[in-house]
Amino acid sequence: MNAFSILFSDIFQNYDIGGFVKNRTLASLPIGCRYRMVDFMLSSLVKANIPNIGILATNNYNSLMDHVGWGKDWDLNRKNSGLKIIPPLAITDSGVARSKFEALNHALPYINSMLQKYCIVADSNIIANIDFKEMLRFHEANNADFTVVCVRRKPRNGEIEMLVDSKNRAYDLLYHQTGADYECDTLIKVTLMSKEMLIDIIKKGNSKGWQDIVRDYISKNFNRLNVYVYKFDGYCKVIDNLDSYYNMNMDLLNEDVSKELFLSDTEILTRVKDSVPTLYGEKAKVKNSMLADGCKINGEVKNSIIFRDVIIEEGAEVKNSILMSGTVVKKDAKLDYVITDKCVSIGEKKDLRGDKNRQFTVPKYMEI
Repeated sequence: MNAFSILFSDIFQNYDIGGFVKNRTLASLPIGCRYRMVDFMLSSLVKANIPNIGILATNNYNSLMDHVGWGKDWDLNRKNSGLKIIPPLAITDSGVARSKFEALNHALPYINSMLQKYCIVADSNIIANIDFKEMLRFHEANNADFTVVCVRRKPRNGEIEMLVDSKNRAYDLLYHQTGADYECDTLIKVTLMSKEMLIDIIKKGNSKGWQDIVRDYISKNFNRLNVYVYKFDGYCKVIDNLDSYYNMNMDLLNEDVSKELFLSDTEILTRVKDSVPTLYGEKAKVKNSMLADGCKINGEVKNSIIFRDVIIEEGAEVKNSILMSGTVVKKDAKLDYVITDKCVSIGEKKDLRGDKNRQFTVPKYMEI
């Protein structure tokens, strides 16, 4: 495919995901038992045969580097192309990027070195299987300057509604500061453009203090640009707060969602870790849950997402919860609507309860 891609490891907003991105970048947030957030976008790009993918790192990207490495598990560890993490201090001494345009400006040498004609610029917190080959065909067929991706749903706080004609050409947009109660073509942060256009925008945007390509450039130039909307009608979730993170994981317990994400033509690739199968004890009870390898289950698990190497002792009850790898739930403890970070220990007979709309979160390495 005649395109390369730039992925943002963070979205440069004041998001709050229960403290789970305090010591890691958003792209490396664990999700769905064995995956990281970035795996879904990476897998869609690999499926489209994108030869070069650059990930713009900002803060706390050690876990991201540990996860993606040289891209071996995505078949991107190549001699002259493949996956590259672009750290914030690798090009300039101006410090960590404060906006997407500053991050893109740091990546200009990388962008200039690309031989492909087009570039896909996307956030890494989008959970979807996007067909980028079809998107490029759509872009070229319409002789578009920009093609953006939209999904049909109610926009949330701070999201953008694209106004389009019968041929899906955008002529205006609406910024919903407090969301809206009707379904519309809601923008997600995936944009296709030419390499030359991207370089020109970066130079202008960096000098003018722009924050976003769509809001600061496209929105002011509809009259002279061909901007088209590629409508994506599959499952799509943008993770930018604790509710969206929790709900997305719970969506995986829906068989239709799981089949669409994991049993489609797009294989969701991730870092391979060899581990033993999960061991279920005689008194284990598991219902409507997803469990990764390496767990030891002797208690009750219901409507939950369980990551690798979790131990749930006899008499413990885990319901409506997400337990990241290395969590230990000791004897007779009870968890309901709880999200634990890695290597958390819940003591005997402890009772932790959240709510469907506000989960109880436990930070990394915490003992309760």
